[in-house]
Amino acid sequence: MSAGAVLAAVVAAGVAAAAAAADGALRAGERALARAAIPTAAVPGSARPVPVPDLLPQAEAAERRRRALSFVRLLGHLCVGFALGLLLRARGATLAATAAAVLLGFVVVLVAETAARTWGDGRGTPLLRVLSPVLRPLELLLAPVTALALSLDRRLIATLPSPRAEDLERETAAAQFRQVVAAEADVTRDEAALLQGVFSLADTEVHEIMVPRVEIVGIERDTPWSEVVDRVRSAEHSRFPVYEESIDEIVGVLHAKDLLPAILAEEEPAAGWRSVLRPGNFIPRTKRIADQLRDFRLSQSHIAFVVDEFGGTAGLVTIEDVLEEIVGEIRDEYDEEEPEIVVEEGRRFWVAGRVTLEELSERLDTDLEREGITTVGGLVYDELGRVPRPGESFTLPGFRVVVERVVRRKVQRVYFERLPEAAEPAGEEE
Repeated sequence: MSAGAVLAAVVAAGVAAAAAAADGALRAGERALARAAIPTAAVPGSARPVPVPDLLPQAEAAERRRRALSFVRLLGHLCVGFALGLLLRARGATLAATAAAVLLGFVVVLVAETAARTWGDGRGTPLLRVLSPVLRPLELLLAPVTALALSLDRRLIATLPSPRAEDLERETAAAQFRQVVAAEADVTRDEAALLQGVFSLADTEVHEIMVPRVEIVGIERDTPWSEVVDRVRSAEHSRFPVYEESIDEIVGVLHAKDLLPAILAEEEPAAGWRSVLRPGNFIPRTKRIADQLRDFRLSQSHIAFVVDEFGGTAGLVTIEDVLEEIVGEIRDEYDEEEPEIVVEEGRRFWVAGRVTLEELSERLDTDLEREGITTVGGLVYDELGRVPRPGESFTLPGFRVVVERVVRRKVQRVYFERLPEAAEPAGEEE
């Protein structure tokens, strides 16, 4: 019985490995098919149609083969486990025998899954040609199983809301392009990040990148000429919102270059400095930044004011803010060089208050996102329930948090320290 169990385990592992290799070759073939389709496919927003229907027959055939191969791999691993169980029963389930069986099972999975799939992915289409005489009968033999699985999939999809056809085509083209980018070895990390930034434009709203209301540097409409000149010189900005009484009542935009002749002449424009104001552009906070970038290009304007649901000013967004979503942080001689996140020894983190909870969750490898809160500063306010003071601390699951710097009620810097697993308080304030 022992020899038979060993032989059964070896055969089952070999079958599972062959199925994994074939699955890897199928995936390589799909990437080649996607690369061939990209030159004729339209990018999102283009007027040219995406030839997705041409790929459907190949995609459906590949899906049927993949399901059949998955079923074969599953049966192979179950047979390996059953054979190892018989071997343990025949030899006696001692501690050493059990440990050896577990180690053997791990090696089988490693070889039959990871190594075989990687090898098949590297071989690609030539391996598919070699295995096609086996794959076709296997697909026919398991046709009832794959048909049942596909039927269950269709029933499940039918219960979900159907996306609009144009959105589906756009997402399909984008997904194909992402797959090709990920598969191309010559694409550097920076180039891949740039392409991902382009695709993120359609999913990001302006309120996620805007300069918040409290950071807006504006000029009141009744400000004397001398103070306007001082403000323009000291603020080091090229555009200023001009408001009446409060920042919620913006009446226009002052461009510093429009004041340059008057500043050089050391006299106010004849009609007053308010005569050079330009009209402001107001947008809702939920507008997609891809749409706003197009509006910036059409209007030849570089600034827009974000309004909330009550008509008040929530912030402002510039063309530089949008471009930074694509190419990353753009720094000039006036920008502070303090990085948004500083990491030390993998367990201490100094984080700027404007960092989003989504980005911080990715860096800390934990979920810190909360409903209605987008930034680290908002998280601090939510935890303390009041205006924080420097030096105050509290705990979150797995982290000790210290407020390091607060300027005019704005949280500028927060310290996170990863706690040992044995001491994870439930987020109470110290």
